[in-house]
Amino acid sequence: MNSLDIIRMGLKNLWRRKLRTFLTILGVIIGTSSIITMLSLGFGMSDSFQKEISNIGSLNTINVMENYGMGGPGGGSLNKKKVYLDDKAIKELEEIDGVEVVTPMMDLNMKIKTGKYSAHINLRGIDPETMEAFDFKLEEGKYLKKNDTFNLIFGGSIKHYFYDEKRTGGSFKEPNIKPLKDKFTMNFNLYDENGKEKTPKEPMKVNVVGVLKEGDFQKDNYVYMNIKQVEKLKKEQQKLDGNRNRQNGNNKNKYSQILVKVKDVNRVAEIQKKIKDMGYEAYSLNDMLESLNKVSLTIQGVLGGIGAVSLLVAALGITNTMIMSIYERTREIGVMKVIGAQIKDIKRIFLFEAGTIGLLGGFMGIGISYGFSSIINFLGRNVNMLGYGGGPATETKLSIIPIWLVFAALAFTTLVGIVSGYYPAKRATKLSALEAIKTE
Repeated sequence: MNSLDIIRMGLKNLWRRKLRTFLTILGVIIGTSSIITMLSLGFGMSDSFQKEISNIGSLNTINVMENYGMGGPGGGSLNKKKVYLDDKAIKELEEIDGVEVVTPMMDLNMKIKTGKYSAHINLRGIDPETMEAFDFKLEEGKYLKKNDTFNLIFGGSIKHYFYDEKRTGGSFKEPNIKPLKDKFTMNFNLYDENGKEKTPKEPMKVNVVGVLKEGDFQKDNYVYMNIKQVEKLKKEQQKLDGNRNRQNGNNKNKYSQILVKVKDVNRVAEIQKKIKDMGYEAYSLNDMLESLNKVSLTIQGVLGGIGAVSLLVAALGITNTMIMSIYERTREIGVMKVIGAQIKDIKRIFLFEAGTIGLLGGFMGIGISYGFSSIINFLGRNVNMLGYGGGPATETKLSIIPIWLVFAALAFTTLVGIVSGYYPAKRATKLSALEAIKTE
């Protein structure tokens, strides 16, 4: 018998018992759709985590800080030489293989005013030439320049910080601040010994030249300035605030923190470990993503296991259907043997029928899975997996079916069908031809 004869005979046998074939295929459909839908929820969860963490900040940026730890995971070691955030650290970090760019940061508490409104801000000094490299995305305006002095860039949320100091009681109404048009002054945020705010000098006139897009939680709440100018302001602040300066006299760190951008996001963990081995503390958003992905994989495994149980039941259904088919077709099998059909051809017929049931069930199950996935994504389109509010709206898919999963499911269900039909096929080949013909 050639392959075409086997296909024709197999399809004819399945069609002859339509109801039983359909019920068996239905079991495979349920199993396949269960597994794919469950796994798609895991894939969707991982993708949502990555998108939402990307909104918090860049995944290939490492924050380097002074290590205050006393040993243990992620902490410092008593045997390591103490390191500080200074120019020497900048050079060391720049020399690490895989690092694209490094920038120091310096923070100052300041007070900024426009008209009757004021805001207490964290002024952050940064190298202007590195802002684009570190994914500072402008909503309006322009970036800082190398020679800028009193030019500022507002983080996306700074405009919400302003308030009327003289207003008491009543409902609060957020002022309509226009950063690029309004005139601003800035002064040091200092207090006297009684905790009363003091004005140590004449306010500085500053210009806001740009506003960052809101939604990056690592950048939203800072006002950025050329780090060279911030360094001058810091020295001036220390002179004006003698008491605080004496308290912080032992701090040998020149910078508040250092940002390191890695060329390849897949090497972030490796380079982060090198930085920790040098004696610094370092963290990146990949730490959070890695933890969340572990949770996602665990959930995915549990959900996939639940779906696998359904497919196992379907496999038993295929085996049962094929065994019943043998009992009903015993005489037919005997006749085939008598007229010269080879044993391997009889086996191939039964394996083809079992494989076809698995293939059809898998194909229909995939279609149903896409339907379930669309419904889940429609109902959960506004779900925020991490619970962060604000920021730009991002498309959220709770269920994602990658194309490789479709082909894997078809191959797997077909294989399950063939394996389930192997025992019945082997049993059919062992029937005695004479005994089979005698069967009524």
